[in-house]
Amino acid sequence: MDKLVCFLKKNLNSILFFVSINAIYFMVVYLNNVDLKVFLQGFEICLIVFLIYLVIKYLDFEKELSKDEKIEDLEIQIENIRNQYISWQKDIQEYFSMWVHQIKTPITCLEILTDDNKEMKMQLKSIDNYTNMAINYLKLNLHEKDMDISVVDVDNLLNILVKKYSLLFINSHISLDFRKHDIKCITDSKWLSVLLEQILSNAIKYSENSQIIIDSFKKDNSVVILIEDKGIGIPEEDINRIFDKGYSGFNGRLKQKSSGLGLYLAKSIADKLDIRLKVDSVVGQGSKFYIIVNN
Repeated sequence: MDKLVCFLKKNLNSILFFVSINAIYFMVVYLNNVDLKVFLQGFEICLIVFLIYLVIKYLDFEKELSKDEKIEDLEIQIENIRNQYISWQKDIQEYFSMWVHQIKTPITCLEILTDDNKEMKMQLKSIDNYTNMAINYLKLNLHEKDMDISVVDVDNLLNILVKKYSLLFINSHISLDFRKHDIKCITDSKWLSVLLEQILSNAIKYSENSQIIIDSFKKDNSVVILIEDKGIGIPEEDINRIFDKGYSGFNGRLKQKSSGLGLYLAKSIADKLDIRLKVDSVVGQGSKFYIIVNN
C-alpha cells in the first residue's frame, strides 16, 4: 500500500494533467451540445491509454525502488564493514601499544644489567629502535590525520636525537659535526622527529669509523635539514628504490642490518607532512639526505 501511495505522489502531476484534459474535453462537448456518448467513448480511450501509461511507469518505479533498496542494503553493509574495520584497527593498535609498553620494561632492565657490556647495550638499543619503528608505523597508518602542526625548533629536535644515539656514535667510532643555526619550521614535531630518526639511524648503520654532518639552512620558502654521512654510499641502481617498502638494497644485504622499513617509514611520514626528501650519494664517499620542509 505504501508503494502505491508513493507511486501516486510521484506521478501526481501526470494524474492532474489527465484529469484537466478530460475536464476541458467535457466542457467542449457540453458547450457544443455534442452527444454525451461521444465524450464517454473518447474518455474510455483516453483512460485506457493513461492506465497503460501508469502500468508502464509503475513497473519502472518498481525497478527503481528495487535498485534503491539494493543500494541502501549495500550502504548498510559498507557501513558495517567500515565499523568492523575501525574496531579491528583499534584492537590492533591497543595490542601493539600494550606490547611495546611491556617489552620496554625488560629492555630497560637488560640495559641496566649489561651496563658494562657495550656490545650488548648496542644490540638492546637496536631492539628498542625497531620496537619504536613498529609502533610508529602502525600509528601513522591508523591515525594519518592525527597531526599537530606547530612551530618546531629544528636544533632542539636534532639535539634530542643526537643524545639518544650518542652511544651508537661512540661505539661505531663516528665523529659528529652538528651545526646549529637557530632555525625553526612549521610542521608536526613528533612525526618530523620520527622521520629524522629513521634517516639518522640509517646513516649510523653504514658510517662506521667515519663522520656524520648534521646541518640546517633556509632555501627559498623552505627549511632544509641535511644529514650527511661519510660512509659506504648507495649504489646508483638503488637510489630510486631505497624508500620502497621492504627494499634493503645491496648495502642492506651486504651488512645484513636493514629491515627495509626505516626509510619507507620516513618517506611515508614525509608524504603525510608534505615534506620532500632528496638523496645524493656516491659509493665509497657517503650520502646526503635532504629533508625539505615547506613553510
